[in-house]
Amino acid sequence: MTDQSWNKGLIPWFANNPVAANLLLILVIGLGVLQAGDLRKEAFPSTEPDSLTISVTYDSGSAQQSEEGLAIKIEEQLEDVNGINDITSTSTASGSTVTVEKQSDYDLDVLLRDVKNKVDAISTFPADAKSPVIEKAEREEHSLWLQLHGEADRHTLQQLAEALKSDLLAKADISRVSKSGWIDPMMSIEIDEGRLQAYGLSLSDVEDAVNQGSSSTMTAVLKNEQVYLQLKASQQAYLKEEFAAIPLITSSDGVVVALGDVAVINDTYDDDIAVLSRFAGENSVALQVITTGLDDITETVEAAKQVVEEWHNNGNLPQGVELTSWYDRSSSISERLDLLISNALTGIVMVFVLLALFLNLTVAFWVSMGLPFIFFGTLYFMGDRFAGLSLNEFTTFGFIMALGIVVDDAVVVGESVYTVRKQEGDTLRNTIRGTLRVAVPTLFGVFTTVVAFYSLSNLSGKLGQIYAQFAAVVTICLLLSIVESKLILPAHLAHLNTHRRASRNPFLEIWRRIQQGADSGLQWFNDRIYKAVIGWALAYRYAVLVLFLALFALVMAMPFNGTVRTSFFPNISGETVRANITMETDASFGLTHSALLALEQKAHLVDKQLIERANVDSETGIANLQVLSESDQAGTVTVELAPESPYDINAFSNQWKRIASLPEGVRTLSVASRRGTVDALRIELKASDDDVLTAAGRDIKEQLATIPAISGIEDNIEASQPRLLLELNAQGKALGLSTDTLSKQVLQAFSGR
Repeated sequence: MTDQSWNKGLIPWFANNPVAANLLLILVIGLGVLQAGDLRKEAFPSTEPDSLTISVTYDSGSAQQSEEGLAIKIEEQLEDVNGINDITSTSTASGSTVTVEKQSDYDLDVLLRDVKNKVDAISTFPADAKSPVIEKAEREEHSLWLQLHGEADRHTLQQLAEALKSDLLAKADISRVSKSGWIDPMMSIEIDEGRLQAYGLSLSDVEDAVNQGSSSTMTAVLKNEQVYLQLKASQQAYLKEEFAAIPLITSSDGVVVALGDVAVINDTYDDDIAVLSRFAGENSVALQVITTGLDDITETVEAAKQVVEEWHNNGNLPQGVELTSWYDRSSSISERLDLLISNALTGIVMVFVLLALFLNLTVAFWVSMGLPFIFFGTLYFMGDRFAGLSLNEFTTFGFIMALGIVVDDAVVVGESVYTVRKQEGDTLRNTIRGTLRVAVPTLFGVFTTVVAFYSLSNLSGKLGQIYAQFAAVVTICLLLSIVESKLILPAHLAHLNTHRRASRNPFLEIWRRIQQGADSGLQWFNDRIYKAVIGWALAYRYAVLVLFLALFALVMAMPFNGTVRTSFFPNISGETVRANITMETDASFGLTHSALLALEQKAHLVDKQLIERANVDSETGIANLQVLSESDQAGTVTVELAPESPYDINAFSNQWKRIASLPEGVRTLSVASRRGTVDALRIELKASDDDVLTAAGRDIKEQLATIPAISGIEDNIEASQPRLLLELNAQGKALGLSTDTLSKQVLQAFSGR
């Protein structure tokens, strides 16, 4: 190094200008502090939407009819659209839903436009089908359950739920609330067939009269320069009494036969789908608070809990009805942030103590100050103006992992500067020489680590998006560690005093003696142990080489022999245990409800057994238990354990799964306490013949079940629902009946239309 070269370059410039280094340090920390309050917080990292849904309502009464009239036509229309990776459709008696998944590098908005143009061009949908609704998938995440429950009737619970939902959505931080256990109100008209025939009326006459007497028509507008007036002829009935007054027959002398004269009218609820909703063993209606888009989960939950507190304080709940909040997903990210802060503080203290012990208090202090610079700088660059990341389980894990990596550069630079200054003198030139001596190897060390983490983000699909967030945080931390260790730290060590001198301060004198003891101990270890081991390894170098090759082969074999399990995603325990059931297609909703209630009872039995096994004085370890079924042949029982529960969530899940068995009519039962992520193995079968597809799927499932290492096999094979096919015989045709007439008669008799 020539007399002038040592003072040229970015590193010497910052070492000669400590004011610039201090300004950079303060600026980055300040920006990070300001950005920290604006960063979104999520429990689990959200990913960019990658699919569209096309929903068409068609009340055909047959899933096959919906598939043939809607789903197949949409699929055929989309065959030549660019950017589509996969198309799946689900058809029911009420319509079809087609999901279109885009290719990973294709613009979802462009795909939405192309798909909409193609679907709008379909002119052969059934006449009774509603217009297709095409929507982009949204970022959605559960935030909080709110449960209205008690010994109250459904009318009271649903009125309270509607009012509570309105209060929640009035909060700016809450964007979506979903109701569960909700049944749409319905006016039931039960016709007295004898009275109907006595007046010479038919069901069609009653239907026409109701449609004419209770309707909402379009509004006309009369306007000119002087007046603006809306004109509307409408008489919409809402109450039971208003429906009863609808005229069916009006005679010439003014006698009116009203709907109430031939029918019993009840203000009830839709019975097309049987709904079961229970919480804590009582009737219930649930509201799920959901974060969407760029919502902050902690702010959303805080706003929801504020509404709950207002309801309790204002006396909005009638006697016998309770409002409970549970399954708070914001708690997980709050706990992770607390862990991050605790680890960061612990790391700073440990780095300071160790460096102060073996080097110098000044070196220890400034190396430790590098951690706040790196972390607050990373928070700043995580903002929407740069990386657009949120604080979630993965990004905070990236922080925790980076904590043990980023300090290495500063320790190496600090030790190098300390050594050079101690050996050659406490000058600025020696500070720069000490930094430059290790600059290249530390830079390459950081860059190789960045490359290793960057490779995680190259995974395709949603897993790649999730791992990319983790890798981005570590990468930003590493790059900032270069700035701190190469530019800021040398400026702070430019006036370092490396010569220990006796001090009149008793504390410093004690610390000096501790440092001398630590130095002596480290020197003894180097001389007596480390050098001896190195000498032995050099003397028997071939044996050492064979030993390390054997260890390398042993470690490489672990993933293949099962010693170390491999998985695309870690098996993370959730906050709740869920038991999901699907019933056989011919099972009644009564069997579904019985199976769910049996699972509820067994959950309490498991709780009792585990408490007895733990031998503790506790009434229950279950904090909340929800039973929910909004489908005739499916339902869920969800259990949340209390924080002070004497057993853990895995023990409860395993025991519940063990004693649950398969209740009558249940096709599949899954009990899980872990977050669903990706399938370990997914087999997709395609065939044009449903019978062949069903048989092949069952054969594969039976073969997989014989393999001991495989468990939790699930499939979406569903047998056709039982149905009775009616056809006109010769006598019916002779009477002038048609298939259309027969269909209308059946619909009127069994469905009221």
